[in-house]
Amino acid sequence: MLETYTDFMIFNVKDNGEEFRLNITEEAFRQNNGNEVLHPLQVAIIIKEEFRRIYIWKGISSSVRKKFIASRVASGLQRELMNSSSFHRCKIVSVDQGDEPKEFLNAFGFQKIPITIDSEAYEVSTATRKEIISPNLDQKVEKEQAKDKLNQNADKVAVNIPSYEKLKKVEKSKKILEKVLKTDIPNNFKRKNILIGNNMLYGMIIKKAEIFNEYVEEKEWELISSLPKQTIELEGHKLRIHFNTELGEVEAIEILEIIHQSEKSEVKNNEFDFKQWTVKQLKQFCRENNIKILSSYRKADIVRLVMEFNATH
Repeated sequence: MLETYTDFMIFNVKDNGEEFRLNITEEAFRQNNGNEVLHPLQVAIIIKEEFRRIYIWKGISSSVRKKFIASRVASGLQRELMNSSSFHRCKIVSVDQGDEPKEFLNAFGFQKIPITIDSEAYEVSTATRKEIISPNLDQKVEKEQAKDKLNQNADKVAVNIPSYEKLKKVEKSKKILEKVLKTDIPNNFKRKNILIGNNMLYGMIIKKAEIFNEYVEEKEWELISSLPKQTIELEGHKLRIHFNTELGEVEAIEILEIIHQSEKSEVKNNEFDFKQWTVKQLKQFCRENNIKILSSYRKADIVRLVMEFNATH
């Protein structure tokens, strides 16, 4: 199992079946067209959770065995990520050096990666193939490669991955979102949506995960991809406008909804569930209800604060 899950991870695989995680950030990986990691002899597994993708990048001189092992490792990582409530199902996409799809290049702002083959690298990969690849395994590898090619062609038709410029825009909007969520909310109101820029609309998403036969809910703010086409009129809402005084522009518009008495009663009746909440859920509740949390507080202290607030409101 992975010790720490992050939205961006890179693994290299060895011919003996081992995989190891690289200690590299996405920003560092993007530099120099990925040359620090993407070597002709290497096979790299690149996880980009934001795009729901696990890329298997295959160097032109890498051994067939290493490519075959990478497919197994990627499938194992896919299953591990699915067991975490914070991650979505990631699709495995095969990427060959020199034939990288636009999806992969745009995801990291790369130019077409040139093919460089030196005689030593070619001799090593060829010798390794002759020494350790059995005919039976070779047939399995060919089937895996054919399957990957079909999936890759299907992705080119069905998937529209945003450009590097749009990716930077999304990352900027997330920073603005974090700043907005740190502001206090007026009494008797709750956040409904947050509009950032011209078309970045965020909403509260509830994720459910089963842990030891119990269902746990996590609330997160995520970008809404399917916007309504019709005009919507808001009644009983309050708008708050967030300005960036340095740039002289509007950063975000916050849409707040009145909390009705029935909702307050429902929260009050469920106070016994607070001990089952995660720390993240408890802190979110405190932010939305202007409950101050000291940095030294542990989960039990936060639960006590929430229960005291709930008993008086």
